Amino acid sequence: MSRRGVQRWLGAVVAGSVAAVGCLVGGVAGASDAANDRGAAYVALGDSITFGFSPLLEDPWVPERFVGYPEIIAKRRDLTVANLGCPGQTAQALVSLTAVDNGCFDARAAARRAGFPLLHVDYRGTQLDAALEAVRSPKPPAVISVQGGGNEVSLCLEAARPESCVTSAMPEVTQSLRQVVNRLRAAGYDGRLVLVGYHLVPGLEAPLEQLNAAIARAALQTQVPFVDSARRFDRYARLHHGDLCSAGLLVVLPDGSCDLHPSRTGQQLYADAVLAAAFR
Repeated sequence: MSRRGVQRWLGAVVAGSVAAVGCLVGGVAGASDAANDRGAAYVALGDSITFGFSPLLEDPWVPERFVGYPEIIAKRRDLTVANLGCPGQTAQALVSLTAVDNGCFDARAAARRAGFPLLHVDYRGTQLDAALEAVRSPKPPAVISVQGGGNEVSLCLEAARPESCVTSAMPEVTQSLRQVVNRLRAAGYDGRLVLVGYHLVPGLEAPLEQLNAAIARAALQTQVPFVDSARRFDRYARLHHGDLCSAGLLVVLPDGSCDLHPSRTGQQLYADAVLAAAFR
């Protein structure tokens, strides 16, 4: 896998989205305002996987064109959804505006200045801030999913010693996800809440297995279900006698290779896994 491809899956489209923002003149309607999503029955926190990013859809950038597992779940369950997912967001940046981030905050700031709809939902502050606002609203969500940590891995892949970097970053991922859950519970949220793991991209199995273990630890420590997405992807690929790419679980690029983001079929598997964990 190319370094650029890795960054697109785990970090995503910051450079492209910021460039698009800079070229726009005037505002464009599209993304929902957070105020209009109070009362959403399902709130999803996350990165480009949650957002539903695909490199095939980034030009022109229209949030509604990107369909992630939150939209699939909402359609299946007839739920209103607030998908807070932001490409480039780290687990640590879910809870702090000053935490290390892989471009989400820069893209959001540029989009806001240009009046450009970057995300499915427009919100101020962190994703946790937006989720807490939803929890404290007159109609709190019935389901909340949280996915984070992929961009910590992405940033580590650029480090001088990637393996050591990943090992050092994983406790921060666990702590950040644990903080998300604890603060939601402290705010009085007693609904369905899950932490979502990642699929294992061919060639990146080792760091992503470490990441999933870190997420699973946070789930165990906070007593919420861990969504084992990797198992679903592996089972599907085996049934179709291939790997994640040949089985159609990743976005296929024009040259026939696979991007690292899940295809619509892959997003369906994420939805299956989240629903199974949330409603078990």
